[in-house]
Amino acid sequence: MNEVISSNDQLIAKMNEVLQARKGSKINIINDKLTLSVFGELSKNLKNVDKINFIIRNTNYVPQGHELPREFEIRQSDTDLFFNSYDIIQKNKLQHFSKAKSMYNFIQKHVNVHKTKEADKIAGNIIMIDDEIAIHGTSSLEISRKTKRGELAPIHFNSTITEKAQLDKLQKMFQTVWNNKEYTEDYKKQLLQSLKYVYKDYSPEFLYYFTLKELFGNQLDNGLDRFEKDKTGFRKSIIWNSLYEFQKDAVVSAIQKINKYNGCIIADSVGLGKTFEALAVIKYFELREDNVLVLCPAKLYDNWDSFKNPYIDNAFVKDNFNYKILCHTDLTRTKGYSRSGIDLSRIKWSHFDLVVIDESHNFRNRNENIEHISRYMKLMNDVIKKGHGTKVLMLSATPVNNSLIDLKNQISIITADKDHALEEAGISSISNLLRKSQKEINDWLKGEERTKNALLDKLPAEFYKLLEMLTISRSRKHITGYYGNQNIGKFPDKLPPKTYHPEIDSQKRLLKFDETNEVLESLKLAVYSPMSYIRSEYKEYYRRKYQTVHGDRVLFYHENREQITARLHRFNLFKRLESSVFAFAETIRRLIARIDDYIEALSRSKSGEVQLEGEEYTEEEVVLNYKYEIKVEHLIAADFLEDLYYDKKILEDLYSDVLKILNDKRDAKLKKLEELIIDKIIETPYNPGNRKMLIFSAFADTANYLYNSIAQELSQHGINVACITGSSEPRTTMKKVRSEFNTILRHFSPKSKLGQDLPRQEQIDVVIATDCISEGQNLQDCDTVINYDIQWNPVVLIQRFGRIDRIGSQNKQIAMINFFPNMALNDYLQLEQRVKGKMMAVNLTATGDEDFLSPEMNDFIFRKKQLEKLQEEVIEIDELNDNISLTDLNMNDYLYELSGYIKNHPEINKIPRGVYSVAQGDKKGCLFCFKYQKEKAKPTKESSLYPYYIMYIGKDGQVYYGNGNAREALKEFRKIAYGKDKPEPVLFKAFNKRTKNAEDMSFYSRLLNKAIEAIQGDEDKIAETTIFDFGGYNNDFANASSDDFELISFLVVE
Repeated sequence: MNEVISSNDQLIAKMNEVLQARKGSKINIINDKLTLSVFGELSKNLKNVDKINFIIRNTNYVPQGHELPREFEIRQSDTDLFFNSYDIIQKNKLQHFSKAKSMYNFIQKHVNVHKTKEADKIAGNIIMIDDEIAIHGTSSLEISRKTKRGELAPIHFNSTITEKAQLDKLQKMFQTVWNNKEYTEDYKKQLLQSLKYVYKDYSPEFLYYFTLKELFGNQLDNGLDRFEKDKTGFRKSIIWNSLYEFQKDAVVSAIQKINKYNGCIIADSVGLGKTFEALAVIKYFELREDNVLVLCPAKLYDNWDSFKNPYIDNAFVKDNFNYKILCHTDLTRTKGYSRSGIDLSRIKWSHFDLVVIDESHNFRNRNENIEHISRYMKLMNDVIKKGHGTKVLMLSATPVNNSLIDLKNQISIITADKDHALEEAGISSISNLLRKSQKEINDWLKGEERTKNALLDKLPAEFYKLLEMLTISRSRKHITGYYGNQNIGKFPDKLPPKTYHPEIDSQKRLLKFDETNEVLESLKLAVYSPMSYIRSEYKEYYRRKYQTVHGDRVLFYHENREQITARLHRFNLFKRLESSVFAFAETIRRLIARIDDYIEALSRSKSGEVQLEGEEYTEEEVVLNYKYEIKVEHLIAADFLEDLYYDKKILEDLYSDVLKILNDKRDAKLKKLEELIIDKIIETPYNPGNRKMLIFSAFADTANYLYNSIAQELSQHGINVACITGSSEPRTTMKKVRSEFNTILRHFSPKSKLGQDLPRQEQIDVVIATDCISEGQNLQDCDTVINYDIQWNPVVLIQRFGRIDRIGSQNKQIAMINFFPNMALNDYLQLEQRVKGKMMAVNLTATGDEDFLSPEMNDFIFRKKQLEKLQEEVIEIDELNDNISLTDLNMNDYLYELSGYIKNHPEINKIPRGVYSVAQGDKKGCLFCFKYQKEKAKPTKESSLYPYYIMYIGKDGQVYYGNGNAREALKEFRKIAYGKDKPEPVLFKAFNKRTKNAEDMSFYSRLLNKAIEAIQGDEDKIAETTIFDFGGYNNDFANASSDDFELISFLVVE
């Protein structure tokens, strides 16, 4: 009589019932599952079976000619046959090892296995026992997960068949499928291997990398072999084939991120070739016929322009780049023409499909509280929001400067200012996530013991996910550690820096640095603050007349701004004295001339109005753009004149000393520079035949002074010199070389700029420059950088050095030389801090909306520590700050390790979750890795690896590393396992003896439960603190059990 079977459990019970009374049975099966738990349930009666023919029905349908999605490929494994949701829960009892071994032995002796070639060719499951009964229907050979209260149990439609005619027909159909090679193929060997993977003895190192694969495998780039089908010829482009492997990986990753999330930030360190990576990305989108705009700083315009024109120094001419170039400053211009010839009054900003923003850190600030629209808001409103899904690629070595607000503002450009743009990817609010992350960073900064690992464990898992989705950030250490020099080209060795402290006056009589600055501090600088001399009855009138208002809000009162401006000019004098005696002289000369103009105006005008104009400074000086008119009769003229004459007397005395030093050629710093140049080029080059030196100054006056002072004398030694300042036409002593920016750089660094060498007599040996070339230039033919003065931000010194410290350099070694004032660094910085401290005090009396001092300028400890470092060693930007960089926050170390390991051990993708190893370690116990299966639940104390947890539990149940320090646990895992690439026979023998060949795992199962209890205990403690919060007690883990945690791996530590 036929029987209806409505569940998997009833099916298994029926099989046991039929097999119990038989001997030597033969069974034919078609099914999509054969789980370990079912084998365990049938094992008592399988002794009555002689032979099984098993056809595994492949249910994973992939249309022909289609690739598997990456996510599917990662989890797809033959071992999926052996584990369903019930088995995953049962894994925590650690019985699956012995079951898998028994199942292996049985299949090896009694089971033949085929697998269907295509998923859609056979439908339904069937079990035929001898020639007497068949069970046909929808049930798989798996035990159903227990349903929870209120949850509907699954219903299956199965029925037994006992009629001989039908059984004979079914057996013939089975044999047809079994014997037809178009339907099935032999699969026994592969299935046995998959079973062996369940219980195999793994080396500790293999287990470590398997765990990494589970944690971070979905973050690995698909790689070049999975790059989308190239129908455009992209792979044949010159730019693509000129890249190193690590650059190609970045390009592929950036394109994927741009296509998926609409944007990407490439934040690789200085010298790793971000521009070339960007060019490859541009070429990809151009081949898709997208319109591309490059937004760059004005000083980098020529760089980008050279790649799209038929110039002799353009190695990519045949790629025919067609992108448009505009400067950052063009964003706020409404008339005139850009350098590329675009009419800015007519441009349609929303026209572009891809916008590439070079030096995107210039858009870290929104700057909304000003009278006129800022570059940031122009970019946001007219380019991004008005565009049609405009995609964005940003390039910056320093996208985060002071806080994660910097990162948020740049991400907002990618998301068109939509805070919920990444909601489908699991990030409900970008601003809330970054606010929460910044709070953790702020709390960490306040702590006494600041270790990066402590912070990394506190940051939410979504933060790392956000970085993985939108950023590529790699340091040189990461690149060399993963790719090796043979795949990335050579980096030169960095010699220890040389630091010199020359006097100002070679006779050591005039302008001692600390004494001169005491004199500067006594200046009233009345010329910059005429509002201070307005009679009391007119103060309110002028205050209202010249205040800066935005909407209903007063941003600046003019007298406050005047005070700040005066302090900035005092500080400018301080910095120019440190730069060069000539720059100091020029500033004094201009200041005296300005004072004389005011004195003349005040003396000449008894009545009427006098227009006093604020002077416009070059970019390297204080910028002061305002005009004001004050009636002389409204001034306390006598007081104003008295203070002007007071300042003039001090300045004239200083100027007299300056002229003595200059006229008598007593500039000690200049003489030392000449000695260094001649010695390096003629006597002791760092690399044989390399004569090149790059000299930086923060001030054009200093750069021009150096050129005027030493160029002709050096040319008599056969040394060719050039000067580039950005504020005036370049100059060179080489008469046959055109005095043009790019021409000079080509003759200075012909190999990097032209791709070929030039005869020595056609090469420039020394370039003196301002920071107009400190970013975005590849000048690696040169092997020496001299910092003639101290920059505000130590990062600038590293960026300067980055012009020569580049991948593929032919120099074996490179050098940095620094000039510091002739005083202890601490004393110099204290003096600098005192001057700035007065500026800060003034700033506090203003509205506070515009801080003229950058955080680096205000951070005395930061600058002292980093400048001390730079006198001893040349450091990377990522190492410059004790705080956190994007490189610290990503998973690069683990990802690069993992990627390399997977390439050499592809079988790691076939291993099921729940495997183990045994290793020697200092602390005996177990390292467990779990995955919390309810990913949508949000724990109160979220692991930085969530939904994964790594717990290190001692044999006594003590938690060595828990939920709050997951990364420390992972680090400990690596420490124990790394390099142990073979199973240790002695340790496994002892383990198998203790566990009776993994049949008695009760001790380790108890430790496993202790680990899960520790996770839940952490949750309970923190949840209790929320009991008085709005919304009350909050613990998403309150009803969680060990069944909700899937075992990924565990390492027994002996």
